[in-house]
Amino acid sequence: MATDLKPTDTQEQADSQEVARLIAGGKKVSDPELRRRIRARAENVRQEILEKHGVVEWAVDMIRDARDE
Repeated sequence: MATDLKPTDTQEQADSQEVARLIAGGKKVSDPELRRRIRARAENVRQEILEKHGVVEWAVDMIRDARDE
């Protein structure tokens, strides 16, 4: 994972830049450490949303509304 980073860049910014570079080049993210960090951040966001909003069953309501029409 070769990126030119400024000293003020965070790991998250560096990871985002690397993912963007790979996607722009038509490549997949294959670095296991990068993938681990991405998954960990995604899990943290998921947990924060669950804590704030709980489980939201919007799909069930949409299906019921569609059936009633």
